[in-house]
Amino acid sequence: MDAKEVKERLNKVVSLYNSKNYEMALVELDDLANTVPDMPEVYFWRGKTLATDLNEENLKAAKEEFTEAIRLKEDFSDAYFERGLVNLQLGDLKESEKDFLKAVELNPKLKESYVYLAQIKLSEGKDEEALKYLQKAAGSSEDYKYFFYFGKIYFNNKDYEKAIEYLSKAIEKNPYLVDAYDLRGQALKEIRRYEEAVKDFKKAYTLMPEEKRFFVEISSVYFLLAEESYEKGNVEKAADYTVKGLEINYDLKLNEKFKDILIQAGKMNIDKNPQKAILYFDFALRLVNNDDYIQYEKEKNEINILRKKAINNLPLKERIVKIISDIYS
Repeated sequence: MDAKEVKERLNKVVSLYNSKNYEMALVELDDLANTVPDMPEVYFWRGKTLATDLNEENLKAAKEEFTEAIRLKEDFSDAYFERGLVNLQLGDLKESEKDFLKAVELNPKLKESYVYLAQIKLSEGKDEEALKYLQKAAGSSEDYKYFFYFGKIYFNNKDYEKAIEYLSKAIEKNPYLVDAYDLRGQALKEIRRYEEAVKDFKKAYTLMPEEKRFFVEISSVYFLLAEESYEKGNVEKAADYTVKGLEINYDLKLNEKFKDILIQAGKMNIDKNPQKAILYFDFALRLVNNDDYIQYEKEKNEINILRKKAINNLPLKERIVKIISDIYS
């Protein structure tokens, strides 16, 4: 494999990682590790991908990958930074502090290291040292970064209300701060303020349309809204949110309950709103699990029978148009 092909494969890994397709990213990385075993970037991305799953076993495995990347490339500042994050997750504050200090020493642009160093000092009760690190990261309280980094610290400490407060101040000072909308959206999602979270992710996407990850976030919140609506007994609203989520990100394997929600809502609308019922049944068909062919065909047939009932309730002209459309599709 020549250098150009290796670079293309690595770019593919980054794309898979950014779209949260971690399983396929690891498959690609495992193959690359066999092909180019001395390439530090391969171990770096394996570490980052493994660290997305916060269980202790995966975090320890991620730490080993970052350590190998550093062994192969001693000045790999990003690997020190990411290993610092993993050590922080594992609760090893001393090792985490060493990694963040090394990262910013190797690359002074990695000022985010100071944010995590501030977080470590706050957890140790050393407020003055924390403030010094924060000032290194952001400067004075007149700087939007000051509020953004404070928001990030509170987010990392799972104090989501405080995080939202500081991130909102950062946005007031800089309405174009994509990362603040993104992080505030994450915080809002954590405390189940889902509609507000959608607004923030949409704003982030408006400011950075090339970042497809925000699409994934918006769809994930719609599915959470669907679950919440269903828990409250509002089946049709739950189905509407499920449709919205699938319209954004339809290439998903969702829990069976979303298919059942769509079928329930479709049945409720066969007589009163057949057009809507057809929509629900169409999306339910997308969610039929095809692992078992016989069961797959059975479920598809059952949904199609319901769908035909809804079509038969359409006005004649709409019914003809729908039948012709189905024939061609």
